[in-house]
Amino acid sequence: MSRLVNMWLTNQKLINRGTRMIMAELGYNEVKAKRLLLLHGSVNNVLLAEKEEK
Repeated sequence: MSRLVNMWLTNQKLINRGTRMIMAELGYNEVKAKRLLLLHGSVNNVLLAEKEEK
């Protein structure tokens, strides 16, 4: 399955989709997933940052 982890966060629909992707991948709640997404700018950046922390 291909996922658009580097998509641009240009509208609320894409932000919501990215938030759900982070929730599914990392098991975080919606608030934490969205905060990290907005902080890092992409799903891929969130996944890389969280991988580095562990």
